[in-house]
Amino acid sequence: MRELERIKESVSSGRPANICLWYGEERFFLKEALKILKSLYYADDPSGSGIEQVSAKELSPAGIVERANTMSFFARRLLIVEDVPYFQAAKKNANMDKQTADLGPFFDYFANPNPSACLLFIAESVNRGGKLYKALAQTGEVLEFVSPKRTQEWLAWLQVEVRMRDKVMPAQTAVLFLDWAGRHTGVLCRELDKLCLYVGERRQITAEDIQALTPRSIETGIFDLLDAAAGRSAPKALRTLTEVMQKEPAIYVLTMLVRQIRLLLGCDSLRRSGGSSAEVPGILKISPYEAQKVWQQAAKFSTIQLNKALAECLRTDKALKTGGGDPKLLLETMLIKFCAGK
Repeated sequence: MRELERIKESVSSGRPANICLWYGEERFFLKEALKILKSLYYADDPSGSGIEQVSAKELSPAGIVERANTMSFFARRLLIVEDVPYFQAAKKNANMDKQTADLGPFFDYFANPNPSACLLFIAESVNRGGKLYKALAQTGEVLEFVSPKRTQEWLAWLQVEVRMRDKVMPAQTAVLFLDWAGRHTGVLCRELDKLCLYVGERRQITAEDIQALTPRSIETGIFDLLDAAAGRSAPKALRTLTEVMQKEPAIYVLTMLVRQIRLLLGCDSLRRSGGSSAEVPGILKISPYEAQKVWQQAAKFSTIQLNKALAECLRTDKALKTGGGDPKLLLETMLIKFCAGK
């Protein structure tokens, strides 16, 4: 989120860094930042002739440097290099020296970049201890794009998006929206745009608006399914299953159920060994928000219940893949067994 503000500031000043490295898990934010950066070059030339995008898979470091040094008819030039592997940890093999030598043109360019160009690398991940990373960080700008982690961070981000659209969303409604639509920035922005059109001139977005227009995420549906099973409420579980299966095929619903039950088993094991919820994100590789929800849900089940549920999921999976019956009926039968504790 702060990364977008930095890009906006550099565009407003008309002085983006000559060398940039963008990376991270949050591709939606990264794409938004790219739109903002490109707007500076489109302002000079609406045709976009000063902007070039290339792939590191198709162009060598020497070729990239040659492109970066190419003069443009317009004063500004933006070269975007995608699919970048250079900043990851080097493979420890006999080719390591050759790999370092191949990157030589970059070290030379970082020391003396084209002042009229912005060379932007886009990578999935980086090794901050690598020589190339350190060389770029000394003279260029490095931005990591990450999603909000905790609920308060998500709420803060959402309120900024709501205000940008000149709307109001009460705090309790914002929590519902996040839980209902899921924590995916791109999806949330798209659903927020739809809500703004739906409410029209009215400024406040209500819980009723969200429930009427916004589809519930598969993650939320699966969580509610298992909550119903924990409460031994077969009717609620079956209603939720019907809603979920209107959007997703049976095999995907089952896959998500298996994932959730395995997370619950992980939390159950950690709790029995004296662990705490704070350890869940690192051990199970999930976000702090999801970890807290899974930790709380796991307390509603016994170890025996969870093991039986997983075994039943695997039996249902086999039946689905071998044509053992109607998919919806198979899942309904499985859920009824969950709720009955069988």
